[in-house]
Amino acid sequence: MKKIIFFFSLLIVSQSALADWVLDKDQSILNFITTKNASKTEIQSFEVMQGHIKGNQATLRVDLSSVDTGIDIRDDRLRTLFFNIAKFPEAAASLKIAPADIKAIKLGYSEKMSLDAVIDLYGVKQTLPVVVQVTRLKEGKLLVFSKQPLIVNLKNFNLLEGLNKLRDIAKLQSINVAVPVTFSLLFTKK
Repeated sequence: MKKIIFFFSLLIVSQSALADWVLDKDQSILNFITTKNASKTEIQSFEVMQGHIKGNQATLRVDLSSVDTGIDIRDDRLRTLFFNIAKFPEAAASLKIAPADIKAIKLGYSEKMSLDAVIDLYGVKQTLPVVVQVTRLKEGKLLVFSKQPLIVNLKNFNLLEGLNKLRDIAKLQSINVAVPVTFSLLFTKK
């Protein structure tokens, strides 16, 4: 269901030259898409995350208690039954990117990048491919967004038990185990 992934995880991504970059959390978003009973698809997000890029290392940390589905009871169930935030309060994503690749992007231009993100979710680390678009908006601003959704398979993060608990309590026939994650992350040079 919700992966973070991201990313999300993910997203994270970009960074540049030898300067440090900090995530502008008010201008950034991390979404995940769930499908239940084979036909009901919904978009959810996380409200609290932090990220930075230092040298060639980009990281994103997501506060799993900040999940926002638009329904309070569902948010509570995700926090306790699925994410188990008492034991696993956050998810993280990290990746390496060559500072020269960011520095090479001209002001106002974008570059597609295929990278490997290490996702740390529910005590499990997995490396997943992520395709991002990095745009140099103006001096000191980088926008990193998912060019393609990052697909997080819940089975690979030992989340099937929590998924089954959610399905049973909500009396659903099914919830997809492959969760697409998208993101748009704005970084500001420190």
